[in-house]
Amino acid sequence: MATSKQIVGTRTSLSFSGLSTLANNTYVQNTTAYDCSTNQPIDVIVEVEVATTNTPASNKRINVFIQDSLDGTNFRTGPTSGTTNTREPNLAYLGMVPLTTASTTERGMFSVISAIGYVPDSFYIVIRNEVGVALTSGAVYTSEISNTIA
Repeated sequence: MATSKQIVGTRTSLSFSGLSTLANNTYVQNTTAYDCSTNQPIDVIVEVEVATTNTPASNKRINVFIQDSLDGTNFRTGPTSGTTNTREPNLAYLGMVPLTTASTTERGMFSVISAIGYVPDSFYIVIRNEVGVALTSGAVYTSEISNTIA
C-alpha cells in the first residue's frame, strides 16, 4: 500500500533591501516575488530571524505579512515601505516574532497555507518593525513543502 510522505525543501534566502537596519514603525518588502508556479508546493514555510543591539521598547515585535497574487502580476494591496499603516488591514497576516531582549536573535516560522488557505502563484513578504528601535540584523528564508507517494 502506497503512503504519502511530506518533504521539506531546501532553506532558501529571500532578498530584502533594508531589513537588517529597518527603523521602528517602518515596512519593508522582499525585492523579488517568490514564485510558486513552477514547483507547485503544497505549502511554503516562511522563516523570519531578527535582532537588535538596542533595548526593545514599545510593542516589542515584528509583524509578518504576505502579499499574494493569483497570476504573478496583480498583488494584494497594502503598505510595503515607509511608515503609513492606513492600508495594513489589506495585507494577510502571517504572524509575529517577539523581540524583547537586545542582542538576541529571535526566529518565527509561518505556514503560507495556514495563513491564507492556499498556496498562491507568487507572493511577497512584508515586514513591519514594531520593536520600538531599529533592527540591527534580519533575514527571511523559505522552504517549500511537497508531497510524494512512497
